[in-house]
Amino acid sequence: MERAYYADIKTPIGTMWAAKTEKGLCQMHISSTKPSFLAELKHRVGGEIVLAPEMFGDLRSMLGSYFDGEEVDFGLPLDLRGTEFQRAIWGEIQRIPYGRLTSYGRLAEAVGVPRGARAAGQATGANPIGIVVPCHRVVRSDGGMGGFGSQIFMKEHLLSLEGVIPPAKNPEAKLPERKYGYSKGDLVRRFLT
Repeated sequence: MERAYYADIKTPIGTMWAAKTEKGLCQMHISSTKPSFLAELKHRVGGEIVLAPEMFGDLRSMLGSYFDGEEVDFGLPLDLRGTEFQRAIWGEIQRIPYGRLTSYGRLAEAVGVPRGARAAGQATGANPIGIVVPCHRVVRSDGGMGGFGSQIFMKEHLLSLEGVIPPAKNPEAKLPERKYGYSKGDLVRRFLT
């Protein structure tokens, strides 16, 4: 029977839940309750689920450095479970450098499906390992923020942390795409060439 290990990790943006199998990290969520995280983990992996915070020291350290504003190469073994297309998209997402962006359309082209921007967006949204597989670095081709599995303010926070957009000027503002004082053009200029 397969076994999955999990732990909570405190970060500046809230508690993250992480899980790994013997093969590698298989799930990590920025904003999730413990019950919903464990239910998804049970569905993803099955088998026995064991609380094992001692197994996540490397990840904790790397995340600490990342949230301190350092460029981090997570380089951890991963156990990515999904369709062949999803895994191909997640592989392309892992190639996006720190502080840079790409679009859903460019991801689709990179995996040989030039008209598959919507499918690439769905695969990006199904990414089970946020930050380590940096789906926050994927935006719409027009420079719009696009979606984010957690909440959009977290995507904005991560992009601000990486220097893609300026830090929050007024976090209480309700105007979309102006909350952090950036424009769509700011995002487009950060695309990979």
